[in-house]
Amino acid sequence: MKAGFAKVCITPPMGTRMYGFAGRDKGHGCEGVHDGLFVRAVYLSDEKEQALIMGFDLLFFGREDANRFKGAIGNKLDLAPRQILLNTSHTHCGPMTGATWGYADYGHGVAERLYLDELEQAIVQAACKAKEAARPVTVEAGAGKSTTPVSRRKPDGKGGVTWAPYRDGVTCDDLPVCLFKDHAGKAVCLLFSISCHPSTISGYEISADYPGPAMDALDKHFGVECSLFLQGCGGDAKASVIGQGDKWRGGTWDEVADAGRTAAKEVIETIDAGLTPVEPGIRSSLIEMHWPLQELPTREDLEVIASDEKGNEIKRLWAKRQIERLDRGQMLRASVPVLLHGIALGKGLRLVALEGEAVAGLGLHIQDCYKGSGITFPLSYTDGMAMYLPTSAMIDEGGYEVVSYHEYGQPAGLAKGMEEIITGSLTKMEQDGGLE
Repeated sequence: MKAGFAKVCITPPMGTRMYGFAGRDKGHGCEGVHDGLFVRAVYLSDEKEQALIMGFDLLFFGREDANRFKGAIGNKLDLAPRQILLNTSHTHCGPMTGATWGYADYGHGVAERLYLDELEQAIVQAACKAKEAARPVTVEAGAGKSTTPVSRRKPDGKGGVTWAPYRDGVTCDDLPVCLFKDHAGKAVCLLFSISCHPSTISGYEISADYPGPAMDALDKHFGVECSLFLQGCGGDAKASVIGQGDKWRGGTWDEVADAGRTAAKEVIETIDAGLTPVEPGIRSSLIEMHWPLQELPTREDLEVIASDEKGNEIKRLWAKRQIERLDRGQMLRASVPVLLHGIALGKGLRLVALEGEAVAGLGLHIQDCYKGSGITFPLSYTDGMAMYLPTSAMIDEGGYEVVSYHEYGQPAGLAKGMEEIITGSLTKMEQDGGLE
């Protein structure tokens, strides 16, 4: 196998609107840069196949943007969409990029449109540089544990949940690691994944949040820029550094750095404990699943919400948009398309990624599907952004992950049964060549 790594700056100009906290995002744009944002790429090839894995210091982008970027890469490197995996770290201190969440769904400014053009150029540049840098490598993998994620779904004692730290809650705390080294033993690329929101800090300064200092520390450890963070299934988890008490609190820059250094330390400990050599072999598969929605709202329901001037503004805009669709003769969709992207890097080593804000339970479900079969990176925030992806059990419990569908422009919440859909799609992948 050959592998090449590249890193290109994607820090936005001042004034670009930010993305991650709805109220802040509506206002003026970013005022400064605490730390820069980057796109990182690893290009992989063997005798039969190629793959490109890209990680972004961004909140997320919509599928239409992901398709645009994949098309630009494909035109340059002759890669198909299934061969290109685009994963965003989900930092809440980056620029507005997506077209499907919050206020972004109701009009981009000129600065945001121009930034997307600049982002496309940087993405193609990173992809080409990574391919040009490719050289023969060995592959090793392993998994440790991360202390970063803490559940934000604390039971309220009434069958529901509250937005508070819950250290006994479900988290996807595995820390999968994959290290590519050249024949001299020098690191070429390090893939690692933590399943936790990078929403440690707010404000109007650009930052990669904790994944940034984690990658900086790992690059320093290896003496070369090589680390690439992949966001896992942490849609319902926040960083432990801001969840020490009964409530979440806003973090400080020192705490962001501490969280990053802790993550890097745990990655290094996982590597030092011993990784397992992997027989290389690239395979990729991309499946569009269809997740059913619950009962759709009536026009009358939507009109009530749209006319409520004292209600949530984004929900009011959402209701008006659904009415506009009906006025144009469109049907409200009864299901949501969600991509499932699998890339096998070798025997018993795979990335399995969902297009959406997948919660920890779905990451654990993906891992269970490959239990006893090597190392699995369960990922979310990949190839676009459908909506929050909760588990079936969460539907009855409620909570933000269940009721926030309108923020993504979806007409209703998800129905139960998503685990069976994922299992069936993974089974189809295995039948078509597999990720084993």
